[in-house]
This record gives sequence, C-alpha cells and structure tokens, in this order.
Amino acid sequence: MTTNTPRLFKWDRVVRLSHWLIAALFFANMSVTEEGSDIHRWFGYVILEAIVLRLIWGMLTHSEARLTRFIPSLSAARAHFSNLIRGRDHTSSGHNPAAALMIWSLWGLLLVTILTGWTMTQSGEELEWLEEVHEFAANATLVLVTIHVSAAILMSRFGKRNYIKSMLP
Repeated sequence: MTTNTPRLFKWDRVVRLSHWLIAALFFANMSVTEEGSDIHRWFGYVILEAIVLRLIWGMLTHSEARLTRFIPSLSAARAHFSNLIRGRDHTSSGHNPAAALMIWSLWGLLLVTILTGWTMTQSGEELEWLEEVHEFAANATLVLVTIHVSAAILMSRFGKRNYIKSMLP
C-alpha cells in the first residue's frame, strides 16, 4: 500500500548542531549575557566557529547542505513565492529559494555582528558608529530570525514538509 505522504527529510548532524548552537548562543547574547562581558564575547566567537564549520561542511558534503545547492537568488525567491500563492509547494529536499536568501542573509548579518564586536574589543577606544553598526546588525538578525521561525512554522503547518521536524534530533 502506498501513501502520498512525503518521506520526512532530516538535516544531517553537522547542520543541526551548527544551527542550534548558533540559535542558542545568539538568543543568549541578545537576552541573557551582559554586553561586552567575557561570556558575551566568547559566545560570539563560538557562533563564528559554528558558521565556519557549517561553511566548510557546505563545501565538503554532497548532501542537501552543500552550499551550491542553495545559491541565493531574488528571482528564484520571487518565483517561489508566486508558486506558493498558486498553491504549489516547494517539493525538493533542502532549502527552498526564499530560505536560501534567508540563510545567507542570517550568516552575513551574524558575521557583521561578530566582526564589529571583535573590532570594538580590539580598538581600545569607544567608537560609537561601530557600536551602532554592531547593534543594528544584531537587531536585524533578530528580525530575520523571527521571520525565519515564523516561515518554518507556517510552511510546516500548511506545506507538504515539516520543516520543524527536519531540524530536530
């Protein structure tokens, strides 16, 4: 007997580990740690290491996590949204075109946040503009995280794939 239910896609361990480590430490740095404290800085460094690990993994793996499998494209994302409006869901495994834009944007903003934070600790003087860029990048990341989580919930609820379960252990 066959069913029309698609097989549950599961991200590999490196993707899930880096995802949840970045998410947990970013949330901690935004809500729990003291700005500029040693733990705040170390969480930033660990986030950087997790991003680097994920990028290296994305160059080495042949799975859906391969970086070339989700190259960001505004036109592909627009086409994806157009298909969603027409009731056509993204059917392949891995990131859909909108998610590709989201992931690269999140990584970029996190790297800006980390680089500006590191630069502030190295400069030895207070550079207000640098602190403002750091705060802006962190807050923009938080906005994108909110959209990312909301989209994953909505797509899991109304689409053909459960994006939430694909990231769980």
